[in-house]
Parts: sequence; C-alpha cells; structure tokens
Amino acid sequence: MAERNRRSLSVHEQYAYMRQICPGFKCKVQNGSLICVGTIQPFPFTESYAVRITYRVGASPKIYVDTPALRRREPSERIPHTYEGDRPCLFFPPDESEWSSRKVIAQTIVPWLAMWLFYYEIWLSTGEWQGGGTHPNVDDKKDSGLEHAEQLPDQNPR
Repeated sequence: MAERNRRSLSVHEQYAYMRQICPGFKCKVQNGSLICVGTIQPFPFTESYAVRITYRVGASPKIYVDTPALRRREPSERIPHTYEGDRPCLFFPPDESEWSSRKVIAQTIVPWLAMWLFYYEIWLSTGEWQGGGTHPNVDDKKDSGLEHAEQLPDQNPR
C-alpha cells in the first residue's frame, strides 16, 4: 500500500479511515489513543473473533483477541507469533515497509489480523504455523517495540 503522507497520521485521521473502511468496528479516541473493537471472521468456515486495536501516535498498534480466548494446543506450548498475554504479532516494527505511523490501520493492521487469525486456526488444526515469519526470543523483547520481531512476510498488503 502506498503511504498517504510523509507525516504520521493522527489518531483522528486513523479513526476516520476506520469508520470509512471498517464500518463494523466501533472506535473512539480517548486520552490521545484510538481504541477500536470489532469482530473478524477470517473465512466463513472459521471462528468469529472479538478483537481490539489500540493505537497512539509514536507507538506500534497493540492488538488483542478478546473472545474467544486464544487456545494453546498443549498447556506448555506457546502460540506462534504472539507476545506476552497472547497478543498477535503482525509485523516487524523496525521495518517501515511493514508498519509505520504513516500507514492506515484499516488497510494494514485489520487485514493482517484477519490473516493472522486464519493461520492461527490452521495451526490449531495441524500444529504447524503456515504464515511464515521470524521467531526470535520474545522474552528478550517484551513490549520494547522490537517485540514485534515476528511477521507474516509477503502476505501483508503493502
């Protein structure tokens, strides 16, 4: 996806794009943050997920799957491409070709999350993550901005 501007989009601009592109999501701007909640069903044969996206200019969006809770195949097994708290990891933050604050959340994060949920469902069935990406030691990168070191390469709409 081509970048709209050379500057960061404000939370109000992101809000306007979400209303236009993802009208099923309910969004609000509160204390300088954009908070959007909605439902994503990656394909007709998959589960529907209640999701939440929070964003503040200057930080990476944070993505949460609220219900149903993400499940592990085995109690000790980590869900692939997640951060602490089982938050989906959608992109590699230092690489601005993936995500930057100049990009539209409704055209990047939302479709990437739908794709992540699709690969998550495949992983639940097969035990293999088919979405590609990098698997660093997440414990070393907890919410530092580099904790997004897992990505879905070549599948992100650019």
